[in-house]
Amino acid sequence: MVYQDRDSVEPAIQQILELELSFKSYRYNPKKLHEITLLKPKVLLLASNNVKNTIQFYINYLEEYEQKIAPHSAILLISNRETYRAYLACENGLFDNYVIINPLNEPYRLKLVLLQELQIIENHKNSSLEQLISDGEDELASCIEHGVALKKSFTEGVNQCESAILSAANESLDNEEAKRVLQNLIGLSVGEMSENLSASIQTILDQLIKLKANNQSIKLGFEKLQIPKNKSVVGVNTELLTKDTPENECPKTSRYKVLIAEPSDMFARVIEEIFADTVFRWALVNDGQAALEKIESFKPDVALLAYDLPSINGLEITRTLREAGNKMPVIAYAHDQDKLEIKRWIPFGLSGYLIKPLKKSAILNSVTKAVKNPIEIISHNKVADKVGIAWIEEYSIGNTEIDEQHKVLFAMINDFFHQDNKEAAIMLFQSLSSYIDLHFEAEENLLRQINYPDTEEHINKHGELREKFHLLRGKLDDYDIDVHHKIAMFLYNWLAKHILKADMEYKSYALSIEESSFT
Repeated sequence: MVYQDRDSVEPAIQQILELELSFKSYRYNPKKLHEITLLKPKVLLLASNNVKNTIQFYINYLEEYEQKIAPHSAILLISNRETYRAYLACENGLFDNYVIINPLNEPYRLKLVLLQELQIIENHKNSSLEQLISDGEDELASCIEHGVALKKSFTEGVNQCESAILSAANESLDNEEAKRVLQNLIGLSVGEMSENLSASIQTILDQLIKLKANNQSIKLGFEKLQIPKNKSVVGVNTELLTKDTPENECPKTSRYKVLIAEPSDMFARVIEEIFADTVFRWALVNDGQAALEKIESFKPDVALLAYDLPSINGLEITRTLREAGNKMPVIAYAHDQDKLEIKRWIPFGLSGYLIKPLKKSAILNSVTKAVKNPIEIISHNKVADKVGIAWIEEYSIGNTEIDEQHKVLFAMINDFFHQDNKEAAIMLFQSLSSYIDLHFEAEENLLRQINYPDTEEHINKHGELREKFHLLRGKLDDYDIDVHHKIAMFLYNWLAKHILKADMEYKSYALSIEESSFT
C-alpha cells in the first residue's frame, strides 16, 4: 500500500492485517518507487486524499518503470466523494478496482476485493462458514452448507432417474421411432423439472449468501478471476483522467477507440492479439464499405486502414472522410507491393503509415502517437489526375506578401509529392529549402515590424526547422520510395502546423492592434 495520510488508511490496514497476508505499507515518497518495483507486489493499493494526484502518480510510475514492473492488480482506495474519477480510472483498465475507505462503511468489500485479486478466495470459503458459526450464526451456516449439498444430491438423483426410465423404455419398446419419441419426451420433461427445481434452490441459496456477512452481495459462484496483466498506459486518455471535471458531468470513456480495417483473416487475428493486451477499445472490419459504416456508428479516435480492402480501398475511405469534413487521424498500411500508393495517400492527411509485415511495437506506437498528437488536416484538390494539397481563403493570414509565399510553398510541396526519381526530388527539395529561407526572413521582418510579443519564439522555431531540413537533405543521398514518403509526410505536417497554427497566432495579434498591413 502507498498512502499519504496514515490516519485515513489505518482502518483499512487493520482489515488487511486480519487476512494474514504478506503486506507492506509505504508513505508516499517518489524515492521509494524503485524499492516498490523490486518487491514485485501482486496487488498494489494506492490511497491519497486526491484521486487525481494518485492517478498521475501511478501513470508516472508505469511510464518510468514499465519494463521492470511485475504483473499486478492495482486498486484505488478513495473517499466517497471521488467515485467519478475512480470509475473512469477502472473503466479504462488502468486500475482493476476501487474501494471506498473514507469512511470505511464496507470493510468486507475491501477484504473480498483483495482475496479475489490474489485468487485465494477458495481458501477462505470454508473459513467463512466457520466464522459464521463462531459468530453464533451456526443455523445460517448449516442452512447454506445443507442447501449446497441438497442441490448436488438432487442433481445426481435426477440424472439417475432419467437413465433408469430410458433404460426401461428401451427394453419394453420394439419400435425404434417410438423409442426416439419417448426418449425426447423423457429428456425434455425431466430436464425442465430439473431446471425449475434447481433454479428455485439456487434462488434460496443466493438469498442466504446475501445475508451472510451483513447482507454483503457475496454470490455463491464467483466470476472467473483474471490473472494480473502487465500494466501500461497504452490506450489510456490520461488527460481525461487527470483534468478537473465537474462532479455532475456524465462519465466519458477514457479509453481511446481504434477502428481496424483489415481484409485478411490471418492478419486480423494477429491484430486482435495485439490490441487484446491494451486498454484500447477497438473494432475490426474486413471491408471498405463496412469500415465507413463502422466509423459512423463507432466514432473511433483513430483508424488503421489497409489499402487492399474489398469494395472501397483504404485510400478512397480516407478521401471520403476528408471530403465529408472528418479529420479523424488515419494510419495507412499496405503490402510492400502497394507502398507506391502511400504517395497518393499523403495529400489526404495521414498520421502515419506502415508496411506489412508489422511489428507489435510499430502498430501501438503509431496508434498512440496519432491519438495523442493529432495532425492538422489541409484541404485537397485534384489537378490533371493528381491529388494535392490546396491553399484556400481560410488559410489567409491577411498579409498579401505572406499569403502569396504560402501559395508558392503549397505548389512546391505538391511538386515534391509527385516526384518519382532521385535527381528531380533532390533539386526540388533544394529549391524548396532556399525558398523557405526567403519566406522565413520575410516573416521575421514582419513580426518585428508589428512588435509581435512572441517574435523570438517564432524565430527559434524557424531555426529548428532549418536544422531539420539540413538533416533531411542528407537522407536524399540514399533516396528511395521510403525516404520520399517520410519527407513528404514531414512537409505535409510542417506546412499544416506552420500555417494553420503558428501563423494564425500572429494574425490574431495583428488584427487585434489593427495593423494596417493585415486585412
